[in-house]
Amino acid sequence: MFDMLRDMFGNAKITPDVEKSSVPPPSIEAVDKKTIYRNRYNYGVNLGSLFVLEKWIYNDLFDNVNSNNNEYDVISQRVKNFGKDDTARRLNEHYRNYINKINWVWLAGEVGVTVLRVPIGYWHVGNGRFVDDLPYAPLKGVYESAKPWDQLISLIGKARAYGIGILIDIHGLPGGANTGEHSGFKNDSVKFFSTSKYVQKMVKDVLPFIVNDVGKAYENVVGLQIVNEAIFDNNANDQKKYYQSAIKKIASIDNNFPVIISDGWWPQQVSDWLKQQNLDKNAIIDTHVYRCFSDADKSKTARQLIDSLPQTVNLPKNDADFLVGEFSCNLDEQTWNRSRDKDRQAYIKEFGLKQAQVFNSVSSWGYIFWTLQFQYGDGGAWGFVPLTNSGCIPKPLKRNMSNITENDIQRLVQAHKNYWKDKGGEKFEYWRFEDGVRKAVSDIKAFNGFNKSRVGRWHTWKAQRRREYVAEKGDSQYMWEWDQGFQEALDNFNL
Repeated sequence: MFDMLRDMFGNAKITPDVEKSSVPPPSIEAVDKKTIYRNRYNYGVNLGSLFVLEKWIYNDLFDNVNSNNNEYDVISQRVKNFGKDDTARRLNEHYRNYINKINWVWLAGEVGVTVLRVPIGYWHVGNGRFVDDLPYAPLKGVYESAKPWDQLISLIGKARAYGIGILIDIHGLPGGANTGEHSGFKNDSVKFFSTSKYVQKMVKDVLPFIVNDVGKAYENVVGLQIVNEAIFDNNANDQKKYYQSAIKKIASIDNNFPVIISDGWWPQQVSDWLKQQNLDKNAIIDTHVYRCFSDADKSKTARQLIDSLPQTVNLPKNDADFLVGEFSCNLDEQTWNRSRDKDRQAYIKEFGLKQAQVFNSVSSWGYIFWTLQFQYGDGGAWGFVPLTNSGCIPKPLKRNMSNITENDIQRLVQAHKNYWKDKGGEKFEYWRFEDGVRKAVSDIKAFNGFNKSRVGRWHTWKAQRRREYVAEKGDSQYMWEWDQGFQEALDNFNL
């Protein structure tokens, strides 16, 4: 190991990790509650079909309406059948009933949920304020009256009372980031990224409004996901242009506000691009893990899918911060037909526990299940409540880390010294290793003081602390010792 470090660093002075991007990296000098909300490790659940309607989850608005299974068509048809006012009333009633059904005490107290991911459409923002010249323009009056934005703000307030964060996810973009009906509109092809009018509307109007109206005002709004499930693109040039413009715009308003982008089903491509653009400290990459849709997954047994998770969810965590924004415990019937060697429920539990284990090791911002609740039934392998109650999804451990002692710190420091003492250690700057340990321990205790939270966003958090340290105590060829100290403290105590 020493030879490797010597070959990497030699005797040359290492230059500080200075960002070249026009978007400066966020500062995290003060660990206040808002900072913890935005940077802690998350264990959460999606509120599917609260705002962006999905018939298979909540079908109350689809009753007695002959339409396609997307929100635009069903609301348009309801307006024709029952009028604008009745449709708006039913929408508002749906929002309120859904939110009132949430068991906050169970989520926060018994389960330990830290975040709710809330899918919305651009047509919900500001109660339809930004739909002019966009596909949802004909329904502007409905959403002005239904007031989904008011209900979102109410939800944010309720979540804050229980120490739960809110991740706003723009699930539906004008023109669509994908062709799925869960985007709220039937898009035969993806038009958003290549349509300048749509992109500019989002970057100049919609995103700034969200950040200014709720992102800065509410400490528990943990970030803004600017796209959901961007379609796979071998080059993704238009997607990257949107991401870069959006990241810069949001940073100009609040440079500490997390921006979440899609992996486009190719995590390495997006993380490589973020690093090339020096934006890897300004964005979090959302990836979705499902093993029930592709033909390749359907052709496998449950055992094969479970055993391959460490390889198939191999996120480049050292290159960027990641979030598993959606996952479930559902497997296709073709898989189950190949998996009769074991009870189905036993496999579901093993699948869920293995997913959580893998996510904990590679997803630095946490993982969020799809989905919380259904109008009828509990959702089975898609249902957070039954899977949590049956132990198929593990509840996060809530350890008290305030009792990390001086002996704990010195144990790591001494082990470091002992390892290197006969490998050139007499020339080292052991104090940098100890400084790294102490800074990480201080952060761990600060996070732990708020509802037993854990430090998250490991890539960004560590890089920023490193920059602060170099600015304070200068650079050195032995800064790798500080790196190791900080990381070892996270590995040992950030549990």
